[in-house]
Parts: sequence; C-alpha cells; structure tokens
Amino acid sequence: MAIYTVSDIHGYYDLFLKGLSEIHFSEGDFLWCLGDMIDRGPDGIKILQHIMNHDNMDLLIGNHELMLLNSVDGSGEAICNGKDVYLWLDANGGRFTFYQYKTLLKKDRINLLVWMRQRYVVRKVFIDNDTYCLTHSFYDPKCENKRYCELSYSDVWNITWSSIWREDDLTQSLNIYPQYPYTFITGHVPVQTIRKRYKADQEWSLLKSFSIDNMICIDGGCAMGSINEVANGLIFLRLDDMSEYAINLE
Repeated sequence: MAIYTVSDIHGYYDLFLKGLSEIHFSEGDFLWCLGDMIDRGPDGIKILQHIMNHDNMDLLIGNHELMLLNSVDGSGEAICNGKDVYLWLDANGGRFTFYQYKTLLKKDRINLLVWMRQRYVVRKVFIDNDTYCLTHSFYDPKCENKRYCELSYSDVWNITWSSIWREDDLTQSLNIYPQYPYTFITGHVPVQTIRKRYKADQEWSLLKSFSIDNMICIDGGCAMGSINEVANGLIFLRLDDMSEYAINLE
C-alpha cells in the first residue's frame, strides 16, 4: 500500500485521471487530496464526486471548498445565499463550479454537502517512524484531526487561507512550522509563485515541489490555467519514499 498526496486540482478532472493512471494508483493505495479541488477549471464537482465515491481517497478542506460551503444554500437548493457568495463567485472563480452544482439533482447536492461537512481540515499521517501533517495551507494544533463540522468558520478560514508565502495583510502568517516535529505537506500557493518570489536556486517555472525547513508545498499551479512559459499542473507526492510525479497541464 502506498500513500499519495495531491493538491489544488482546481477543476481539471481529466488531468486528475491522467495522474492516477501515471502513478498506477490501485485499490490498495490511498490518496489524500489537500483541498481546492474546485473552481477556476471546468469540472470541480466531478472531482469531488470521484473522491466521495472511492473509499481509498479523502479530501481535506481548502479555501475554495470553504467558500462553496458558505455560499450555497445549506438545504441543497440550487441557489447561493451565504456570506461568501461574492468572494466565491466573483473573486475566486466559483462560477464554473456553481454551474455544475446547479445541474445536480437536489438529493445529490445534499449528499455532496453532507459529505463535505464531514471532511477533515488538518490530518496527521504516520508512516514508519515519520509523522506527516497534511493541511491545505496553515496549521493550528487545536484543529488537528478535526472535521469541518467540528470547527468554527474562523478556525477553518485561518487554516485554509493563511500562508507564510503570501504578502497581503489578511492572509500572511508567521512561519510557525519549525516548532513542530512533523513534516508538513501543503498546497494553496503555487510552487512557481513561491520560487519566483523567493528567488530560489531552481528555475522558477518548474513543476516540482518546493521545500523549506519541514514544509513541502505541492500546489502545481493549476489555478493559473495553461500558460506557455510555465510548466504547471499536478504534483503527486508518494509519502512512503517521497517520490514525485509531475502531471503537466497542456
């Protein structure tokens, strides 16, 4: 059994399937999807349903799932009436996802919302003598191994939006990770953006994870769409031996 992680697929369902094929993902393996399965790209709802329908996959909530849950009607009606409507639909590419969501039968919308509310926000994984802490972006020990429905909106917002790689006042955070004895696997900010901003030694446009201290970011930049000068896509990371598999978005 191998344990994989991937993050920030942003609606590219065909690329997700291509990645599963290229890593030879089997029923004996397990995949943790570290949030932002939806928005920007065309097929986020399909990705959520695929994960929901496979026992050997699970989702951690990202900021885009948080926005969906706090935008759509909680009873399953095909309307947006929550507090994050503008933030989701107009500012963060949620219209593709909401269009797909509206096409579902009401019972399927309800099933999807119930499932999403039960997903974890921060999850610890143990492999041999190593401890990995999986989170979309940030960390708070009180959120460890807690489900979305067990946490406040502000707690989930902090975990899914805050980042040491961001410069704006609302989302920038201090680098707290070295004080914890885990290897953190995160997404949220594209690795290309991180390398370019911090002038890393590697060519900034590479589709390759970015590591510093005990933190590994695997957001391959699907949120940017296909860009000629950037090798962006998905990064599947196998935790058992830290092998990486880059799946280019073309």
